[in-house]
Amino acid sequence: MADITIITPVLNQVSHIETCILSVLEQDCDVQYIIIDGGSTDGTIDIIRNYENRISYWKSEPDSGQSDAINKGLQLANGTFFNWLNADDQLTPNALKTVLECVDSQTNVVIGKCEHIDKNGSSIAIGSAQIWDSLEATLGNYSMGQPSLFYRTSIVTELGGLNNALHYCMDMELWFLNLTKFGQKNITQTNSILSQFRVHSDSKSVERKEPMKHEKYGMYKALLSQFEQPEVLQEFLSAFPIPDVDRKAFTVKLNEEILLANFCWHLMVDSYEKDELEKCQAFFDVVKMGNRLSETEKLMWKARLTTKKFLG
Repeated sequence: MADITIITPVLNQVSHIETCILSVLEQDCDVQYIIIDGGSTDGTIDIIRNYENRISYWKSEPDSGQSDAINKGLQLANGTFFNWLNADDQLTPNALKTVLECVDSQTNVVIGKCEHIDKNGSSIAIGSAQIWDSLEATLGNYSMGQPSLFYRTSIVTELGGLNNALHYCMDMELWFLNLTKFGQKNITQTNSILSQFRVHSDSKSVERKEPMKHEKYGMYKALLSQFEQPEVLQEFLSAFPIPDVDRKAFTVKLNEEILLANFCWHLMVDSYEKDELEKCQAFFDVVKMGNRLSETEKLMWKARLTTKKFLG
């Protein structure tokens, strides 16, 4: 059994695939590296072949998308921990060794920092998945640095792998399923940068922002459908269809006020910045019912809204 399984789903990424491959092969640990190519025609396969003696397994055939490719790799995974690394991303030196230094027999998830870089490799930002003081707050304040989030492989298998129906937010659904089933226990965090996420014009996160947004908020719509939602939230979520996800898996005992307050905080801020003051006020009324804001912050937001309405 390997220490860690890394799966790279790829389709026509000749410009980036070699950097990705080398970032895995140069790791100082026992890594099972699997590459699932969806039928590239741009020279990607030629680069893979250059390293096939050092790759645990690779295959090129048509698939139904990124999730399908990763699931094909998961069927072969024998590492204790697992992650996938898209072909335009890369691991940092000694990233996997750092992961293994963070784990014990109880660890289910390791979260590290993920650095966003531009096409030239210059740093843009550093972020990660965040664990808040409650499960509801973590769910409501969703953030993700997928290449730096490592699951125990048995957990991913128990959760059913990735959802083939999702093409943008499969990492979000897996994270939500993990949190709602296992809670926030057995999660370890490190401040080390474990990966670099490349932002470029052809990446899905840039090229397909709107479909990604629809999957993201469709996922929230599924999560929040167990509650009676305020009108302003119903109106917002009405634009986003629920994707093909198992809503029952998200239906666990959650504090409604805390979850809605944390989720609506982001919508409140966005409405404020757009000068949509009535909508901002409605979201504020939801947020102040939970514990997302301190009493001082509630007074501050009340003053902000009053001032902006008066000046407007």
